[in-house]
Amino acid sequence: MPYRKPAATPELDFDSLWNYAGEWFEAPNRHRQGWSGVNRILCRDADGKGPFYAFLKRQHNFMRRTWRHPWHGVSTFYCEYQNLLHLSRRGVPVPAPLFFSEKKEGNDVNAVLLTAELVGFSPLDRFAAGIFNVNASIAKQRKLVASVAHTVTKLHTARFQHRALYPKHIFVKETPSGNFESMLIDLEKARIKLLPVLRTLQDLATLNRDLMHLSRTTRLYFLKQYYGVDKLNTPMKWIARQIQARSERKKKS
Repeated sequence: MPYRKPAATPELDFDSLWNYAGEWFEAPNRHRQGWSGVNRILCRDADGKGPFYAFLKRQHNFMRRTWRHPWHGVSTFYCEYQNLLHLSRRGVPVPAPLFFSEKKEGNDVNAVLLTAELVGFSPLDRFAAGIFNVNASIAKQRKLVASVAHTVTKLHTARFQHRALYPKHIFVKETPSGNFESMLIDLEKARIKLLPVLRTLQDLATLNRDLMHLSRTTRLYFLKQYYGVDKLNTPMKWIARQIQARSERKKKS
């Protein structure tokens, strides 16, 4: 990620974070009557230890309807914060949630979410470019594929579907031992999906579509690691065909 110098460290309360005046890390995304943007800030923890970097996400009137709130909905950052808490308790690798708060003013809802920076991690779409080339080690490629597959398996085992599982939302880093760690980000759209086959088909079709430049062997190896098997059985092969078919349809649309 490009370095951007943060402004003065704010206090960890709603007003201080909401009024933070540093440079945008990601310019605000505007949608209907609302907006959402990201800053990279310098923080200290409650004991004054640090400093460390974190990502401050702020949004105004970015809402999502839920079965509990079918009319006015809830802020998407509230959903993401709850998802991060739940998934971290289930052992799914996700950014550490540090702070969440929101304020309602009339019909407007403002929300802030602070998460720890993933130190040393890079998006999979950037990282893979250096790993999947003609001179790269097959062993290293397979370690990376296995790491990502196991992380997605943990997400689905927790009964969650990411619903935006693009390579840019999977962050990876190589460890000193030559293995890989992977994390999932941008979980505001994630939801519990009770049918395992739907979690698998929809998320993996999205991921496969953006990684179709990789070899068929590599993508089948991913599926074996996802299921934790040495050989795909008949239902798994059917899943593989469905993932490919969905990927191709989305690519054409």
